[in-house]
Parts: sequence; structure tokens; C-alpha cells
Amino acid sequence: MSIEPEAPKPETSTATELFHASFERPSPRLCIAWLASRSTFWAMVVIGLVTARSFGLLSTEMWQIWIFSPSLVWLLPPAHIVLRLLSYLGWGYRLREHDLLVRRGVLTREYVAVPLARVQQVDTSSSLFERLLGLTTLTVRTAGTRAARTRIPGLPTERATALRDELSRKGNELAE
Repeated sequence: MSIEPEAPKPETSTATELFHASFERPSPRLCIAWLASRSTFWAMVVIGLVTARSFGLLSTEMWQIWIFSPSLVWLLPPAHIVLRLLSYLGWGYRLREHDLLVRRGVLTREYVAVPLARVQQVDTSSSLFERLLGLTTLTVRTAGTRAARTRIPGLPTERATALRDELSRKGNELAE
């Protein structure tokens, strides 16, 4: 018989909830930009198919099989759009003292820690739909491989600019 008190059980669910709750999220308007972008893409595909058919580049048989018969092809546009919209749920970021932590993914969750001392370039960019909604994508490039970059889409333009400046400043301070 032991007289030592029992160790408290770790509260993993609470720690996990706190960890996830502290991430900043992109603007919900990002879903509108993605919806507009994907819808435009699929409208262009349909216009291309109709144009190809009108110039005789697509046979009547292929046209009837792929376009007018119920098939899995009709599931591609909605699946493409819905999966992109669901990916919004996975995005988050948190600026910590020595790094930028970016979370993305719904089915496969990915965490990327970008050491601020390795930041070489911080960009902001906006697609047409993002500009119309006042959003910006922040891209952080780091020393290392040629493709060492991390993106945070859908930030309000003022927040993206402030974060860009803060990342550049902290990166310069830590690199010295």
C-alpha cells in the first residue's frame, strides 16, 4: 500500500481545444472568393465544350455521352467547389515569438512552423475576387529549398499588410 498521492490526469482535450482556439482564421469572405473563382473556372470549361461542339471538334456521340447522359462527370464541378470550400475549415495561423505557425487541411491536418530567423521574403498578393472582397494572400518565403514558401489566404488587406511588416521586422531582428 502506497501513501503517495495520485498524479493528476492530464487534460488532453482541454489542452487541444486551447491549442486550436488560439489560431487566427482567414476571413469568411475567402469562401466567396473561392466560390467565385471555381464557378468561373467551370463556366469557362462549359463554354469551351460548347464552342468545341459548335466548331465540330467534339463529335455528337461524345457530346451526348458526356454532356446529356447522367454520369459521374456531372459530379466533378460540385465536388471541386465543395472540397475547396471545406478546406476553409482547416486554415489558421498564429504568430509566436520565434516562428509563424500555419495550420491547414481538413482530412489531413498539416502544421508548418516557419522560423522567423529564416524568413527571406514576405509577399502579399490578391486575385481579382480577393481584391473585390478586400482580401489578400500572404506568402512567406524562407531560406532553404527553392520551394520553401508558406501561404495564408484570405486575410483582410490591412491585417495582411501589418503581418507582412511585422514578419519582416522580426525576421530581420532574429537574423542579426
